[in-house]
Amino acid sequence: MSRAIPLTDLLFLWADRKEAPANVGVVLLFEPAKGSSADRAVREVLRAYRATPPTAPFNLLADAPPLGLAHWRVPDAIDMRRHVLRGRLPAPGTIKQLNERLAELHRAMLDRRRPLFEIHLIDGLESGQFALYVKSHHVSWDGRSAMARIFGSLSREPGPLLPGFHAAPAAPDTGESGIAHNLRMVATQAMAMRELYATVARRIGALRGEPDRPRGNTPFAGPHTRFNQPVTAQRTLGQFTLPLEELRRVGRSCDGTINDVLLAIVDDGVHRYLRELGEPPPAPLVAMCPVSLRRPDDREAGTKATTLFVKLGGPRSGAGVRLREIVASTTRAKSELSSMSSEASLDFALLAFGLWLTSHAFGLDAYTRPVVNYVVSNVGGTTGANYLGRSRLVGAFPISMVADPAGLNFTMLSHDGRMDVGIIANHAALPDADPLVAHCLAAWQRLRRAVPSQGVTLRKPPARKRSRTRRMPPSQRP
Repeated sequence: MSRAIPLTDLLFLWADRKEAPANVGVVLLFEPAKGSSADRAVREVLRAYRATPPTAPFNLLADAPPLGLAHWRVPDAIDMRRHVLRGRLPAPGTIKQLNERLAELHRAMLDRRRPLFEIHLIDGLESGQFALYVKSHHVSWDGRSAMARIFGSLSREPGPLLPGFHAAPAAPDTGESGIAHNLRMVATQAMAMRELYATVARRIGALRGEPDRPRGNTPFAGPHTRFNQPVTAQRTLGQFTLPLEELRRVGRSCDGTINDVLLAIVDDGVHRYLRELGEPPPAPLVAMCPVSLRRPDDREAGTKATTLFVKLGGPRSGAGVRLREIVASTTRAKSELSSMSSEASLDFALLAFGLWLTSHAFGLDAYTRPVVNYVVSNVGGTTGANYLGRSRLVGAFPISMVADPAGLNFTMLSHDGRMDVGIIANHAALPDADPLVAHCLAAWQRLRRAVPSQGVTLRKPPARKRSRTRRMPPSQRP
């Protein structure tokens, strides 16, 4: 029997539509080896990748019939020429031209009649570099598993090409039959929903008893912005890079994490961008922050992540104050989430978006706040240099998905001492990413100046005494 598609992944298939395809990917920039060229390197990768058959989940078709159980099945044949493609930019080959090309490629829905992935090799860049753009459907993987497979297809030293991410060894077979797997999945989901209902009931009771107490996760708490208008088909891409070690230093100064610092940077940048347009938010914004639930050795296909709904900084907060506000918010949100099992915490996110979809279906958007304002995700990364054959990786910018009600997404990954940030947005809300990029980079400089270089720390407000709850493993913390 074929394997059922879990509910979380199935929602990505159901949500897939022309205006908001559930595509996720990354663009990797490579510097050809000395004495070689982008054209030569691209031809070598093209031949090798087309000659390598894919492994699960990239050798499977997703069947989601209107009636019956959605499942994976193996196709009769796979034509790799339809999955590994080549393109060339016209002169002069600027990064802006590359972003425009990638925006067009990323907006197109993947063909459900074939496995849900594409690899595009693009040369013609004025820098002499070439790009490898990976595009897949969110049903196949989440950000953490995608980065593990993609970086696993690169080597630490220049040398022969390794098999592409699409041909990585599949997850080991547990020996469980399809029927047993499906029954276990249903039973686990039922227990998770029971736990979630109890958690929601406790939270409602706490809201009634202590209405002014600061909350953990805060969906439906942010104001409407231009990024919450209905998503259209066109996309805008942008990117910027930050120094990894300095991000760590700033995070340590306030007992926070790199992710807290990244949230403070993009929050300040978004506020200033909106104020520049004459659309200042009247209240703190709310960011959706995916959190991986994967064990380090988990290579199974699909999505294994839950979500934090983080209240960000005040509209006029300074750089240091904004960071402290965000550290306090993420601490509360993580504490609340850690009190639930992995399955129930995943269902918590589904419940929040389910409530939004219900209000949207009944035309109540004008009377309710958006569940979130935008998405900020750190998908991990790797240390040291990475090579595709003999070409060195010099940039890696994620390209995630945007969907109602959040038409703006920042996704980050780290490699070789740098944090690369990819921006994707609804073109109707952000026609040009350059002004937002400039505001984010300026926000980083303000935050650097606000945080002492050494000796003094920016302390967060005293935390409330926590109850004894299950803590997330370090690999799962945002």
